[in-house]
Amino acid sequence: MQLIKIGAGLLSDNALALDAGWQLVGNSPGSVSSPDGLDDQPLDWLPAVVPGTVAQSLELAGQWTLDSTLNFDDQDWWYRCSFTPISGDDGSAILHFGGLATLAEVWLNDQPILTSDNMFIEQSLDVADLLVESNELVICFRSLSNALSVRRPRPQWKTNLVNHQQLRWFRSTMLGRIPGWTPPVAPVGPWRSVHLDHQPKVSVKDLNLNTSVKDGTGLVEFSCILLSTTEPTDISAVLSVCEQTSTLDIDHRDGQYFVSGRVEIEAVPLWWPHTHGVPELHQCSLNIQSPVGDWIIDCGEIGFRHIELLDSAGEFDFSFNGQRLFCRGACWTVADIVSLTASDEALEHYLLLAVEAGMNMVRIGGTMLYESDHFYSLCDKLGIMVWQDFMFANMDYPIDDTHFKDSVTREVTQQLQRLQTHPSLTLYCGNSEVEQQAAMLGIQRAHWRNELFATILPDLCHRWHRGVPYIPSTPSGGILPFHVGTGVTHYYGVGAYLRPLLDVKSAGVRFTSECLGFSNVPERSTVNKAMGDLSAVSHHPRWKSRVPRDTGASWDFEDVRDHYLERLFSVDVATLKYCDSERYFDLSRLVTGEVMSRVFSEWRREKNMCQGGLVWFYKDIWPGAGWGIVDSEGLPKACYYYLKRVWAAQAILLTDEGLDGLGIHVINDATKAIEGSIELQIIVDGSTVTTATKEVLVAAGDNLTLSSDALLDLFYDVTYAYRFGPPKHDVVVATLLNKDGEVLSEASYFPQATALEQLQAPQVTATARSVDDCYHLELKTNAFLQAVNFDVSAYLPDDNYFCLVPGRTKTVVFKPHGEKLKKFRCYVDALNLKHSIKVVIT
Repeated sequence: MQLIKIGAGLLSDNALALDAGWQLVGNSPGSVSSPDGLDDQPLDWLPAVVPGTVAQSLELAGQWTLDSTLNFDDQDWWYRCSFTPISGDDGSAILHFGGLATLAEVWLNDQPILTSDNMFIEQSLDVADLLVESNELVICFRSLSNALSVRRPRPQWKTNLVNHQQLRWFRSTMLGRIPGWTPPVAPVGPWRSVHLDHQPKVSVKDLNLNTSVKDGTGLVEFSCILLSTTEPTDISAVLSVCEQTSTLDIDHRDGQYFVSGRVEIEAVPLWWPHTHGVPELHQCSLNIQSPVGDWIIDCGEIGFRHIELLDSAGEFDFSFNGQRLFCRGACWTVADIVSLTASDEALEHYLLLAVEAGMNMVRIGGTMLYESDHFYSLCDKLGIMVWQDFMFANMDYPIDDTHFKDSVTREVTQQLQRLQTHPSLTLYCGNSEVEQQAAMLGIQRAHWRNELFATILPDLCHRWHRGVPYIPSTPSGGILPFHVGTGVTHYYGVGAYLRPLLDVKSAGVRFTSECLGFSNVPERSTVNKAMGDLSAVSHHPRWKSRVPRDTGASWDFEDVRDHYLERLFSVDVATLKYCDSERYFDLSRLVTGEVMSRVFSEWRREKNMCQGGLVWFYKDIWPGAGWGIVDSEGLPKACYYYLKRVWAAQAILLTDEGLDGLGIHVINDATKAIEGSIELQIIVDGSTVTTATKEVLVAAGDNLTLSSDALLDLFYDVTYAYRFGPPKHDVVVATLLNKDGEVLSEASYFPQATALEQLQAPQVTATARSVDDCYHLELKTNAFLQAVNFDVSAYLPDDNYFCLVPGRTKTVVFKPHGEKLKKFRCYVDALNLKHSIKVVIT
């Protein structure tokens, strides 16, 4: 019985991957029209990586770096390889291209076989008649700059996001072509796999597999067209899910078998985001039997969940399996801006970090690209919801052009057919900021949304992936698309627009699919990598070139960070940069984490109407102080750990309620109740002066809100709102403990300037012991420590940049990351420690 996998290009056991022996060369646009003209040119061919990009190959050859100014769109780029074909029983030979970026012409043995102008489309064609004993495959990627210079109808509006407005005609990612925040590495080349295969005796076309659940019963609705290379014969088909089987109906006509049917599974275990349950998956397969052979078509692992988008009366939140949930996470970026791909190990690292941070949603924005099959499978297994934009952003797309319409229809259909089996897919979005861009430029409302986003995309989504909500654009839904109190918004009130932190209380954000974009400073090792051999100073052009900015703005996102640094830490940023750049970087690491923590604490409290926030964005594209909460080298930044604490499924949060003191909020998204206590400590000069405790029981899926004044049962002015004289304390710490006294969550509140005075003679002990491949570090202090952090290489701590109260032992687990060192060397630092402390290995 032969196994055929869906979503793997229908590869047979003897498929030939064309991933070796490639060569690459660039030349001036249009100077060579076909491969036979290459012999007349004095060209220096280089080894090429396939799948890969021109930039990737030049980087490996030592001819390009991220600091280079080469515009890859300015040239024609030629790829060539030779291969010996594989043999097959039926004589067919299917040449498959997973993705060609972007204007590609293909020749096989000097015969033109393909022209492609959409990097998001897969191409397959039968080349059996052209194959010989030794073959040459040639691909030319034509200059996009040359194509952009051709006159075409003008758009209704222009965007500052990209330099050339005519890019709207070409289906290619904006990555590498956005001058404000991506390095100049335009993607060109065969960026996804190229292989040669034989036509299987049975193959699948137009597979449509949709799952739903009602009253605990799971339903799989299935249809496809079976293609057979044999003469028409009796065929039977059985769909198998969760050990339940159903014989499918088959209608044979015109040499094709139209298969359809359904399977019902009672009391089916549901797929949940990991923060709210278990992401249950179930194997699904189609079993084909015929007189000439039997086949199992592996449809992968599927899941059952019911998603509703509640978006009436200005709302915007998700009901997942009948339960409303708070979505938190970040906007996903490519793991490698040069190759556009990532190894399976790299994807697992980044997505596991996301799970450990408490993220339950990632958004793939319209300026990025559709991710790999492995990415979506990992999200399925890990319980991470995916907000999927289609790859459109900011521009006025020419949907009235017949060729463009046909191309994007094929693109979206292919993507939906590929993604329809993944339960992690939670929402499809037509575009990023198209409606906002049009509205901000004064375009009439009737032209904000064209046929592509209003009709074509939702119709395709309904046909190929029913049960997943669709929205036409993000942001959208308000009187103006970018109004924050209705619909889905991009909230930069706290952030780019320099609003005070209290703005988050009054803004009334319902759901923000982008927010809190800051230039987040990475760890010292990545700062040094960004600067090379240069000193790490923020005024250096190399440093500033990697700080994200909006094109055309006179400020960048480091200026935004500095604004909040002055207000939260009461420092003169200009003087601090001038006198103590290391201290400036230390505080800069913390301030964005403090801001993000306070904003999400407000959004997650029970009385706030916000139902979700996605930080812009998850991972830096290149070394520097980018928007990412994880840096380009895969190391979490300080803000990652701040968010990890406020995103936890079981968390205690503090909010400033002004004259009413502190709000203490216990959030329990988990499936188990919290039975334990809350401890509130007031700390002065590093020592605890007042403690209050209260036993609590918080049911699964429930929240609890208390007042600090009620817990203390006396007036202490914990928020320093009344200001009767100087503040009586430095910090308030709220701790959530289980019934065994173990810390589940902790939060700190600083009534004034966030940076505490340095301690004079604290007693701090730090010891570590080896446990399997990890190290467990035990940390204890007799005085309050602020923003405890670690100087360590090749290991990642499970917590960092945390506060430690006097008398409590904190255990931190360090897992290997990257190249493991022979010895574990670690130093402990804190914002209010004068000197770092070396960890003793026991």
